[in-house]
Amino acid sequence: MRSRVVAPKCTILIVARDAAATIERAVRSVLVEPGCPLVLVDDHCTDDTVVLARAVAGGRLRVVKAPEPGGVPVARQAGLDSVETEFAAWLDADDEWIPGRAARLVAALASGADVATEAIDLHDGVSGAFLRRLEIPEFVRREATPARLFERNHLPGDTQVAFRTAVFRAAGGYDLEVYGVESFDLLLRVVARGARFHFGREAGYRMFAYPQSVSRNLVRQRAALAMALRKHDYERIRVLCSAAGEPARVVAWVLVSMALFRGEPVEALRFLDEASPAAADPAEILERDGPWPFREGWRRAFQRGTCLLLVGGRDAEAEEELRCAEAKEPTPEGANNLGVALARLDRAVEARDRFAQAEVRFPGYLDARLNGTAAVPEYITTHPLRRIASRSEYA
Repeated sequence: MRSRVVAPKCTILIVARDAAATIERAVRSVLVEPGCPLVLVDDHCTDDTVVLARAVAGGRLRVVKAPEPGGVPVARQAGLDSVETEFAAWLDADDEWIPGRAARLVAALASGADVATEAIDLHDGVSGAFLRRLEIPEFVRREATPARLFERNHLPGDTQVAFRTAVFRAAGGYDLEVYGVESFDLLLRVVARGARFHFGREAGYRMFAYPQSVSRNLVRQRAALAMALRKHDYERIRVLCSAAGEPARVVAWVLVSMALFRGEPVEALRFLDEASPAAADPAEILERDGPWPFREGWRRAFQRGTCLLLVGGRDAEAEEELRCAEAKEPTPEGANNLGVALARLDRAVEARDRFAQAEVRFPGYLDARLNGTAAVPEYITTHPLRRIASRSEYA
């Protein structure tokens, strides 16, 4: 008699704190996935979240209580510790899966991937209206181990992945001190260990975006991201990017971006000279299909001026560079940062004009709006604004 092949199982994990308004929708969306154990991590709910989830899922649901003092990283680690299957995947309590997702992700993991992810459909959380599809960029797809994530989080979602349980555990699990980017922090450590990724093209996940979500606390997010990136040595990331086939100058630009997110502008200036040497053609676009499809003349001037602002004490030099960037290509981020330089040089009227100009070029631009009303303008846009559709645009 031929033995029956048992398909690998994937545990679906949901962390919830007071999610009574959305938990039924989330749980129902994964009940159609056959053979997937379902775990709800109760992050000290004070409402009916757990009762409602049990009512929908019945005996299929296992509830795990997050230990004190709670918080998302603690709850995610409790979920990871509870997994008894080879594979696992997350679902946020206010989102939902699209039927068929589990089969695709499990097939990718069973074929040798350590992490599998797909496109995401972004919806407005209040109205439910579809906003846009968030794709995985082609320049990320070309790396089996996506070292470009050290440049910026280019994924539609970092929590919304399926993974080999042993790989996440071997990378150390969730850092309980990193809040807000705890999933991205773990993914970076997984990438640094050489994990292989599968990038599907279908959308199997609906994300509902809310203005009050954790990811909208930008100050806290940036501080946590800096903590996560400082765990990784620049030269190690250079080796990873080079091994993935990226050209030397592209690798140097990755390091510029990484240094700025780490809050290390002096290091960013050092890598900038490698990324865009003085002899580089100012009209060249290094990566037309990349995250920064800008002419090198503008990119170098904008990034150098920005770094000089961040270093401090070199505001006149920063103004010169940012004026050069504006002359090459007028942009909202260039106008904003030039305004900061002018404000520091006691040219307040000119500075306000630049902030207003930045808002005209990009309505709703937060840094420019804050600078325009601040007694001491200090909001510096460290990176070129995204040109690729992202969840940050929904507002």
